[in-house]
Formats: sequence, C-alpha cells, structure tokens
Amino acid sequence: MVEAIWRSLYSLVFIRIIIIMLNKIYLEFSDIYRRAEYVVLSSPSVVFKIDECCAELDQLMDSCHVSLASFITACNPKGLPQSDGENILAMNQLQAAIDDLRLPYFKGFGRDPEGTWKEDSYLIMGIELDQACQLGRLFEQNAIVMLARNMVPKLVWMN
Repeated sequence: MVEAIWRSLYSLVFIRIIIIMLNKIYLEFSDIYRRAEYVVLSSPSVVFKIDECCAELDQLMDSCHVSLASFITACNPKGLPQSDGENILAMNQLQAAIDDLRLPYFKGFGRDPEGTWKEDSYLIMGIELDQACQLGRLFEQNAIVMLARNMVPKLVWMN
C-alpha cells in the first residue's frame, strides 16, 4: 500500500516537472516567436507575423492551389544555438524530408525585427497539420507556424 502511494506521488511530481518545463519553454520563446518577422523568398518576397493578417500569403497559397502551409526550420533544435555547420546540415535534412513529401516549398527565414538573429526556414505549401507537426518534432523544434488561407498565421507548440 505504501509503495503504491509513493508511486502515485512520484508520478504526480514527474508530471508537475514536465508541466513546469513546458511552461518555461513557452514563456521563454513565446514572445520571441510572436515578435519575429517571417520572410518567404518568393517573387515578390512576403513578410508576415504571427496573429496578423497577410493578404500576400493568401495570394501565394492561391497561386500554388493550396489552402494550408507551414513555416518550419530545422535550425537550433529546442531553441539551443548550434554552429552554422550543424544548422546547414539540419536544413539539408529538412529539405530532403520535404522533397520526400513531394510538396512545393519556398525558402525563407525568421528574424528578429531588431536584427539580432536570423534563422533559415521553409514555407511548405499544402502540408497538413499532422505532417507539419511530425517534421517539427523530428527536428526538435519548440514550435512551427501553421497557415491557412484567409486566417492569421498561428504558432503550434511541439509539446
């Protein structure tokens, strides 16, 4: 009986620790991701922000005949800075995974409006939410950006 109580307490403590860790990730990165500008290197380029309407994104999705897209990076897994070489290798692996999906995509990057950081990314056209989340988890990202035509871009957390 005592052992069962200890196991239950241990499970509750473990769950609490996980919740605290997820909240820490959310609090640490939420503002960074929401302030960021996301740039799609299409012709012409498109710049968008989280939770803000962007007619140019809708036009880009229309031109590709898709209603969904996702902006994903493989750089700096879990928000931990990596070397340029490691980030280039991860981005090449992400591009190969996108090629396997046979979906159109555009290169792009996310950046801090003040210019303190920049992270290469891909805008993957026509990708479903579950596929986008699989890629985000595969490359150990904290979040991805999900886009739907006529809706504002949204962060999707990879918890």
